[in-house]
Amino acid sequence: MRIDVQRAKRGRFILTGSQQFHLIKNLGDSLSGRIALFTLLPFNIRETAAIPDRREKGARAVFIAACLRGSFPEISIHKKINVNSWYNGYLQTYLERDIRNIHAVDNLRDFQKFMQLLAARCAQVLNLSALSQDLGVTVNTLKRWISLLEATQIIYLLPPYYNNLGKRITKNPKVYFLDCGLVAFLVGIRDAAHLLQGPMAGAIFENYIIQETVKAYFNHGLRPRIYYLRTQNELEVDLIIEKSLQLFPCEIKLSQSPNTAMAQPLERFRRVFGKLDIGPAKIVCLSDKATFLTRSVSVLPLADFPDWLKDKL
Repeated sequence: MRIDVQRAKRGRFILTGSQQFHLIKNLGDSLSGRIALFTLLPFNIRETAAIPDRREKGARAVFIAACLRGSFPEISIHKKINVNSWYNGYLQTYLERDIRNIHAVDNLRDFQKFMQLLAARCAQVLNLSALSQDLGVTVNTLKRWISLLEATQIIYLLPPYYNNLGKRITKNPKVYFLDCGLVAFLVGIRDAAHLLQGPMAGAIFENYIIQETVKAYFNHGLRPRIYYLRTQNELEVDLIIEKSLQLFPCEIKLSQSPNTAMAQPLERFRRVFGKLDIGPAKIVCLSDKATFLTRSVSVLPLADFPDWLKDKL
């Protein structure tokens, strides 16, 4: 009522919570036209670097900390908190409060298994039929569960890039989690050796870059205009950022020493889609030095990625 009486005064009330749907559900009025919704994801790479005593040196150390420590504020700030215990409590709270009570999911055990299987498939094209067979749950149920995870900001679905060659492109999205720490917890990664040398190392690094990209858009109040590419003739590009009508293709590599072979998909993308406005291509990796691999493809160190990305929003 105070808002309606004094419409000229804005920003007087801030309603916060870990789950926007829980807040909105309990509002007596929708506040349509009088409320702005902001999605605050876990800390991004810049916010984490600003925390005292969390100034990891080097891209490798930053990536390891993001996965083994996570990027939620509580565990990012307080080092004495046991990360595994915190994530276990977070997951149980999420399941009991948001999933059971708000969204009326009965079989929490199957839902938790679903999250674990999805984490093990992060950075992969979403295949609901395969997941349905593994879990013994119908595809329609899995579609609803995917929508819940997406709506509650647990995962992000990266759509494929379309143009007039759309029939040659896989239509399913790729799935990413918005916190690598949760991925590591769900799949049982507990140390740096397992993270960097295990079978999911490349996929988790790709997940990390995509989650940081999504955070950059959300933190500026923008909807992500990002895609991946996979054609029937096996051309793949991990990330395509669209700004106006220009495309910025990126490959994501867990490497400190990128080579020219890694640039070939980006060179091929430029040849195949030559009629489009394609900007400089990048290989985002753990290298500490920005160098050119070819005339049109250069290395983008992880430390430089946030500033480069900001210019593309």
